[in-house]
Amino acid sequence: MSVESQENRTVEVLGVSEEVDDELLYLYFENKRRSGGGSLVSVELEGSRAILLFEEAEVAARVLSKGPHVLHNAELTVRKPACKDPWRLLLRGVNPTTSQELVELYVENMMGMDIDEYTLYPSPGMDLVLVHFRQAFNKDFQKLFTKISKKPLDGAQIVLEQIDQTDSILVENLHPSITADMLNLYLESQRGGGGEVKEVTMMSEGVARVSFLDFDSVERVLKQSHKLEKMDLMVRPYFSFLQSEDTSSPLTVPLTPVNGTSDSNTMNTPQTDSGGQSQTVSLPAASTSDHSQSSHQATSEPLVPLLSHPVSQATAVQGGMEDLTSIPEAMSSHIPVPDPVKLALLLLSPLLQSLQLAHPACSVQIKEDGVHMAGSDRLGLEQLKNAMLEFLGGVAQAHLTFDPEKAHFLAKQEVKDKLLQTLKDKGLPSVYTVSDCVVVVTSPSFSLVSQACSLLKTLLSDFSIPVDREYECMLYAQEWTGFLQSLGLCSAKVSERGQLDVLTLRGLEEEKQAKIVEFLSTPIETEAIISMEPGMLKYIQTHHHQLLADMDQVSIFPLDARGVCGLRIHGNAGACQMADEVLRGVVSSIVTRTITVNEPGVARFLIQEGEGTSILREMQAKFQVYINMEKVHWEPLENEDIFEAAWNMTSHQSFQRRSSDGSLQASTSVLTHTNQTSNDLSTPDIGLLEEAKRLFSAIDEMVDSGLSSLTRTTDIEEDLYTAGEPIAPSTDQGPDRDSNDMEEQATELLVEGGGNDDEGALAPLVAQDGGLSWATQLSSTLDEEAQMSLAIQYSMETTKRSLTEEEELQKVLELSKKMTKMTRHDGDDGAMATSSLPAAGSHLDQAVQVSLQEAIQSANTATIFVFAGYSCDLIRVDIALNKKVTLRKHEEKLEHRSLRSLSQYHRRCLDLIKRKHAVEVTIQGTTATISGFKDFVTGAMPDMKLLLRRISTTTSDADILRTVQWLWHDPASSGTKTAYAPEATVFMENAWKMRQKKIDILLNNLPHIINFEKMQEYNVTSGKSVTISRKMLSSEDLYSDIQDENYSLLSNLPETSRVNEDSDEFQDVVKDFYDSIHEYHNRIKIIKVEKLMNRLLYNQYRLKKASINQSANDPEVERTLYHGTSETSVKEICVHGFNRSFCGKNATVYGQGVYFAVNSALSVQDQYSPPNADGHKFVFVTKVLTGDFTQGSHSMKAAPLKESSEIPLRYDSVADKMDNPSLFVIFNDTQAYPEYLITCQKINR
Repeated sequence: MSVESQENRTVEVLGVSEEVDDELLYLYFENKRRSGGGSLVSVELEGSRAILLFEEAEVAARVLSKGPHVLHNAELTVRKPACKDPWRLLLRGVNPTTSQELVELYVENMMGMDIDEYTLYPSPGMDLVLVHFRQAFNKDFQKLFTKISKKPLDGAQIVLEQIDQTDSILVENLHPSITADMLNLYLESQRGGGGEVKEVTMMSEGVARVSFLDFDSVERVLKQSHKLEKMDLMVRPYFSFLQSEDTSSPLTVPLTPVNGTSDSNTMNTPQTDSGGQSQTVSLPAASTSDHSQSSHQATSEPLVPLLSHPVSQATAVQGGMEDLTSIPEAMSSHIPVPDPVKLALLLLSPLLQSLQLAHPACSVQIKEDGVHMAGSDRLGLEQLKNAMLEFLGGVAQAHLTFDPEKAHFLAKQEVKDKLLQTLKDKGLPSVYTVSDCVVVVTSPSFSLVSQACSLLKTLLSDFSIPVDREYECMLYAQEWTGFLQSLGLCSAKVSERGQLDVLTLRGLEEEKQAKIVEFLSTPIETEAIISMEPGMLKYIQTHHHQLLADMDQVSIFPLDARGVCGLRIHGNAGACQMADEVLRGVVSSIVTRTITVNEPGVARFLIQEGEGTSILREMQAKFQVYINMEKVHWEPLENEDIFEAAWNMTSHQSFQRRSSDGSLQASTSVLTHTNQTSNDLSTPDIGLLEEAKRLFSAIDEMVDSGLSSLTRTTDIEEDLYTAGEPIAPSTDQGPDRDSNDMEEQATELLVEGGGNDDEGALAPLVAQDGGLSWATQLSSTLDEEAQMSLAIQYSMETTKRSLTEEEELQKVLELSKKMTKMTRHDGDDGAMATSSLPAAGSHLDQAVQVSLQEAIQSANTATIFVFAGYSCDLIRVDIALNKKVTLRKHEEKLEHRSLRSLSQYHRRCLDLIKRKHAVEVTIQGTTATISGFKDFVTGAMPDMKLLLRRISTTTSDADILRTVQWLWHDPASSGTKTAYAPEATVFMENAWKMRQKKIDILLNNLPHIINFEKMQEYNVTSGKSVTISRKMLSSEDLYSDIQDENYSLLSNLPETSRVNEDSDEFQDVVKDFYDSIHEYHNRIKIIKVEKLMNRLLYNQYRLKKASINQSANDPEVERTLYHGTSETSVKEICVHGFNRSFCGKNATVYGQGVYFAVNSALSVQDQYSPPNADGHKFVFVTKVLTGDFTQGSHSMKAAPLKESSEIPLRYDSVADKMDNPSLFVIFNDTQAYPEYLITCQKINR
């Protein structure tokens, strides 16, 4: 096998921890899934370094490309191993006194080169010379080695050696300001060579050693010229034997004390000062443990005198020179031996013992960097050195080629120890190394190496064992690998003929065969568990049932218990392992996708047996997928009678018992106004104030726990979040109160006011006329609470809390919708009685309403999980499902004038129709739109028509309050009659008309029973009863003139006004609109411009703008953009802002968010602003916070993360293109504020 093939199949691993052994390395690097590896020929582990030899070059390349490799919690460095350096050779044994000119002539004569074809690098001791060639050396090394060994130089025997490539360079002439990090960055850049740096060590001032992960990086760096900080750098290959001691060690290594001891890495070098006195200075020797330089570079030093005992300077002065000369001089010598094989051979040979006996006055030590000799006999020391050089020069090598199995067997440490001991016992001291399929045997002489090779071949024995078919599976079990490891001095492999080929040492055949046969014939039962998601288990059972059936050698059981899901495999160890590997491969190949469909009634459509379930079964069979519906929920309504169910829900509401000011006219007007302004909304406002208080109470608790401090960190936050002055509670109380009055007072305190320190308490405000200006108080309080909730959202956003942006957005939008409906009453001139406030403690009514809304929302959302074998199948399912759902959408419309003024009871009936039929019902003016799947819409139409008939024949709440009054008689005040609150009156009157005998009712949060037969009110808590009566009112008492208003899409909205056409504001809006309308300039006529001031939306927008200003890099954070919409969406946007939940209605080309156009020409197109029945089109002029933006794409559900940011920050928006964009998309609804609404019309020419 060629050397090139061997090099391509070899991998070097660095950073192996001490706990990792050969077996673990085998298992990891033969596991294709984890490491990318495959079959290994051999593993050589030495300390933290290992050499891997794979059977195929492809596998080695795959391991090198895959990463990172982590084993035993340590990250491994994997790279190609060093090979013989084709650019350099080493001359060993040069006489230190030989001149450089003589060495150059010697090299040119021996190697046939000119002086400009090479460069010489002598070692500090001058006994080693590195020959660096300009071109790669391509001559026969063996011939040159023989030629040089026969030709001494200046009386010295020269030995020619090949050295391994180095992974390090020495960089000199560095500017003092250059740090290790700067040098690292430079050398990893394209200008510096582009190699990945492993380590940078500052050796001394202006000198650094740089190690690379890749050996080829060294040659690339050496071929270039380098300049850094205006300094020309000197760069050369790093070999420790070429470095002087003061530059071969890091600056941080301390000097060893004079009287200290030295280890193998420290050598003592005596120096002479100017006074002629001898001092011993200890310097660290060059490291020889770097495995990247297999030449084991070392330093060499000449024979120098060494004092046997340190002598102080004072002693030398006192004793004079005579004392110094009386001390016997000790000499030392060091022969660098970079080849560890030669050192190992020297230890095995009897040479050391014979030399020690011949020269007892001298000592010889073998260390990692070479041979150290010391003694007082200079002549004896010279003889020792010559003997060592002669031995090292006579070392011979021979190459044996084996098949991969035998080479791998010989590389095992236990086998190597056994064979080397056998060779030593036979009088053949030898060592060998294994590289690929080549075994290099090294002996002291050519004759000994020949004998060692012959004996080595005869010591190997191989034989075959036939294996029955029933036992074959055992050969692939993990237990078989463990058995072979424990067997020792043996390896086995299954042959292509089905036999077991065994390799062992001569004389061990019978013992190994008996143990193998015994193991194979002993059955081993085991089991394995593969954990997976329930959807994956269903996918395997559905689409891989044949594979499970074919695994008949094992038992496979599905696990679908609580907390455990997967497959349990039981059977023979070998068969169990094969089945486990196959099934784990299947599990790892399964891909999954979450598909969310938002359409009215989609959950019912997909769950209820019918067309939806047929579609799912068809897609599962067609695309070979499994669709998991565990997150899709819909249940039929228990009570099919929506009118009875709505009445039962209304009875759970808590009512105020009395109307505090007794002004029925004021209550009537307020109730009428409320009905007229709130019925156009699709969401009921039952228990609205209780819900707001609950939200604000939860926020207050968060503020008290530490979040409140965040709102005072900066001046801008104080400006945004400062609340108004606390409102003083009313102290006006009547003198006469009975027990019921005291109960009412306690309840009213809970409803109307908090503690003295509660700035957000809902306390009544005392007007100048003595009445209660509730509308002003509510507006102020809710505005404060809205600012506080927005401040909490802002602080959570800036402190990167775990709450996701989606959850924050949902909470703010929910609060926005509810608060806007409540603050509509701010513009009323009349005072509202506190009795019109809903009770704060109506938890049961609130829970019922929330449960109903959640059920409606659940029916309109389907989140399904799809499992497939290929990603393309997931995409096909997503597209096909959305297409089939879209094709089945249907819409019906009903017109009725009563839709303008729906009562609370009728709005709940609408909600129950949504819940019962899984449809969406929206009301705009006098039009009700029922949308959803065709069958569901068809089923909802009869209930809708029946509801409209009932509405038309039912007395409105306002009419009830005009015509009837329910009173309770106060026994403590001689039967004084007190009117019930308007809401309670309406409820009692409706029950009376339904001919109910008794009703349960909550008054001031206390349970009561109204008995219409006895005309009594019974307090369940106190057990007391009072008389009630029903009074019919005259028309004169109720007369009120309600003037008609001009109808507009923005009528009855808070702080909305039409812009005067003569004003500068109007002219500015129109000018900007026409400046960007392009080809539509003479085809569009503006009807009117209306201005919106929604305080809640504006506060949200201001807070978001402050946040983006802090993080954005683009100076243009805010832009004025256009958004065309339909007539039905105008009021929704004005009240609640832009909602990205409706994205996709027109387009999602650049992301699933809200789109805005730079030019009005795009917004006036019919696609985006369809005309209504009158031909009117609607375009919003919007302030949009675009901030930092990037290119958008269809799949984006949120703006992507910024790549250059150190912390995970997202872009603020996306655009259709980066250069001069025409469209922007936002994914946070608070980033846009609708400022103006332009109503326009096409001009037909």
